[in-house]
Amino acid sequence: MVFWIVWFIMGVAAILLFTALVIPRVMLKVRAATLPLRDKAVGRLTDAQGDVLCYAPADSVRPYISRYFIARDGEGMYFRGEWARLSAYAAYELTVFNAAGKILDIYRVTEKFNSGRETHITRLPEGTDYVALRLLCVDDTPIPAEPQPLRRSYAVWLAVLCLCLSVAADLLLWFSLTFAFNCLDNFTMTYHLPVATWAVMLVSTALAVTAVTCAFSLGGFFLRRRGYLHEP
Repeated sequence: MVFWIVWFIMGVAAILLFTALVIPRVMLKVRAATLPLRDKAVGRLTDAQGDVLCYAPADSVRPYISRYFIARDGEGMYFRGEWARLSAYAAYELTVFNAAGKILDIYRVTEKFNSGRETHITRLPEGTDYVALRLLCVDDTPIPAEPQPLRRSYAVWLAVLCLCLSVAADLLLWFSLTFAFNCLDNFTMTYHLPVATWAVMLVSTALAVTAVTCAFSLGGFFLRRRGYLHEP
C-alpha cells in the first residue's frame, strides 16, 4: 500500500510540476503569436560597444513610449525606451526574437516612473535580434493591442498548448483512477478496466480539453481583435 501511495503522490507531483513549468510558457507564446512580429527600425547608431538599433513602436504605444533601443554594453544585450509622457505606473511586454524569428523569451515589465525620460534597462538573452513591444497598461488605463491577423504561428502554438494540456489531463486521470481502483480492491490489483474503456476515456478527455482550450483562446483572440476584451 505504501508503494502505491508514494507512486500516486510522485505521479501527481510530476504532472503539477510539468503544468507549472511548461504550460505558462506555451500560453505566453500563444499570446505573443497574436502580436506584431517586428516594429519599424528607424535608425542605427554606433557606440563603443557596437551597434545601437532604434525602433518606432506601434501606433498604440507611441503616445507613451516614443521610441526604444536594442543595444549591447559590457553586461550583454539590453532594451531601453524613451517615454513620450510621464505617468505614475506602466506595464509593458517584450517578446524577444532571434534572427530566424523564433521566440527566445517574453518579459513582462512593470515600472513606477520618476522624472526620468527613459525606461529601466531590461536585459535580453544572447542571440536577440529584435523585440516586439506591447504596452499593457498606463496608470489605470489598459492599452488595447492593435488588431492582428490569425497567423500560422498562432495555430501551431495553440496546437502545442492543447497537446500539453491534454497529456497532463490524461495522465492525471490515469493516475487517479488507477490509484482509486487499487484502493477499492485493497491493493490486490485484481480490478482492471478494459483497454477499450481506457482508450475511450482518455481520448474523450483529450478532446474535451482541446475543445475548451480552443474555445477560450480563439474567443479571446476575436474579442480582443474587436476591442471587447482588454488584458490588464
